Amino acid sequence: MRSEETLLRETLSNDNVEATPAPLQAAVIEFEQAPAIKAFGLDMRVFLTTEATGGAISLLMAWHKPGEGPPDHVHFSQEELFFIVEGIYELTLGDRTWRVGPCTLVFIPRNVVHRFKNVGVTMGCMLDWSLPGGQDHYFKAISELAAGDGFNGERVMEISKEFDTNFPPAH
Repeated sequence: MRSEETLLRETLSNDNVEATPAPLQAAVIEFEQAPAIKAFGLDMRVFLTTEATGGAISLLMAWHKPGEGPPDHVHFSQEELFFIVEGIYELTLGDRTWRVGPCTLVFIPRNVVHRFKNVGVTMGCMLDWSLPGGQDHYFKAISELAAGDGFNGERVMEISKEFDTNFPPAH
């Protein structure tokens, strides 16, 4: 009896397509396996690193207390996706604002100024993908800075620019 892999290879070769092993490794990451980091005072977990996906994406989970969220910012070289797991968030993308809850997906194209804030009365939680990857590097660098004694606004802005998180001047 032929294996599924053998059948797949035969099917692909019959269509003149050569099957090659995937350069990436399949992965199942359980909560406890995702490294914990603390950036900007937020508890975060890194579920997929940029390296694990060949640069394609990175995936983080972050928890926000009521009232927490970043100011307006923009990414010029990556898209971002948020998936609200828990809580109520106010999201502003460009000049439109939404109030959203659990099981909401938000797609943010590059060059769109955006912000969000937990406007609920309980802890909020969201998944955050960056495409291509890189946000894991950004939040890890901020986390390492916070763990040391060199945390200051100037250094935070340098790291932010280095990892394509740009804060436009306030109106």
